[in-house]
Amino acid sequence: MRTTILILSSIIGFSALTLGCIGDPEGGEPVQGEGKSEVGVYEEENSAGVEGTGDSGANPEAPEAGEICTVSVFDAKYGDGHEWKGKPTPILPPGQWDWKPSDNDLANWKNFEKNIGAFELLTDASGGPAGWELLGNSLNAVDFAGPAAYFHGSEGRDIVNLGPQGKIHSMSGGLGAGPDVLVFNESWSLDYSTGSGGAACDDDIVVAGCDENADSSFDIATTSIHAGAGADLFFVRDAKASGFDGGNLDGNTSALDPEDGDDIAVFRGNMLDFRFFGGAGNDTAIWYVDEVNQSTPWLGPNFFGGGGAGSALWSDSGTDRLVLVIPTDTELISSGATQPGQLLVRILNGYEAQPEWDGPTVGDPKAKYCITCGVSPAGEKTITIEYRSADGGVNTGYFWVTAFEELQIGIGAGAQVYSIDDVAGTVTLDPSLEKTTPPALDPAYCASKG
Repeated sequence: MRTTILILSSIIGFSALTLGCIGDPEGGEPVQGEGKSEVGVYEEENSAGVEGTGDSGANPEAPEAGEICTVSVFDAKYGDGHEWKGKPTPILPPGQWDWKPSDNDLANWKNFEKNIGAFELLTDASGGPAGWELLGNSLNAVDFAGPAAYFHGSEGRDIVNLGPQGKIHSMSGGLGAGPDVLVFNESWSLDYSTGSGGAACDDDIVVAGCDENADSSFDIATTSIHAGAGADLFFVRDAKASGFDGGNLDGNTSALDPEDGDDIAVFRGNMLDFRFFGGAGNDTAIWYVDEVNQSTPWLGPNFFGGGGAGSALWSDSGTDRLVLVIPTDTELISSGATQPGQLLVRILNGYEAQPEWDGPTVGDPKAKYCITCGVSPAGEKTITIEYRSADGGVNTGYFWVTAFEELQIGIGAGAQVYSIDDVAGTVTLDPSLEKTTPPALDPAYCASKG
């Protein structure tokens, strides 16, 4: 059931206790990166469907950073403030805080504290520990790399907001279970998780890209974000050669997380050669196609209702919807060359019965995916779509949609929702299907901190 959407607000309802500051820090130099352009905050212009507005339209349910299960939020070694050499040790979240466990020197923590920041303990309404918030040394431009990998995340809510000019790169890692928040403006050479396989209470919010690029550049590149279990929400802007995984098990594209919920991904700005994996649940991918400042012959995304390989391709039992935010009067065609103002939806002639794999990903279980994905036991196939804007500014070239059940063209009163028949390769307008109104990004997530 698609229910009324909620605008996400900043995290509230937690008090904080500053922990983990241990005097004059030591450690290596941070990894350096490029600076960024001016910061802008983007927000959905169409606020219809927000709870309390009176709009009765049904929409994907936006997960809130709300429920927290009974959790363990402290490091096994440095979670109690015990005394060492006559001084109390810091109280820290889970991580690899000694260079070697036998050293007991907190060398990694000193490196982290000097180059990245400290942590604040979040508490629940009864004063119990609930998670951690990063306090970056740079309020608006944390460079989360190098020693950032020593932080392993807790089972509670971990808030890692790197600021409107922050960046995360050149590492793999994650925030563990719990309803986490990750916000950054730039990323590259990154494989990062905000969830944990099979975890309960793991509804995450990921904001990947805060500012708006007026040219054809990209802020997010060669990045994989795995949200794992729960009902997760992605806001992605200006991304290329990247993947966003809403519900694969431990990031493996050939397995679905059994605890995955209904995920939502919103793609805006310049988007090129990207992938979305919904996992289990009723997932919604929303792409603002006409926002692309196109400088390449094609855009080439792949949308998967489930996973990208193996049994995860066709085993998702949810109802997944692709929303293309394009003019509602775009002409729908099923054959021939796509002309300006048209959207082509079809199964390719000569469709192969076996999957056509994306070659560079074949050896990586967290990235492997097919372009056309063969034929399911029920006869389902990958749908090929192509869109050309009426003014000729955007030409997606072919892109591929696997195991999605619904297609929505446009947003607002004139939007049209179609049922997808991926056996026959056709779509049928279905007036009984309620229209999706995209969620809005709360500007507080990308606001300057002073």
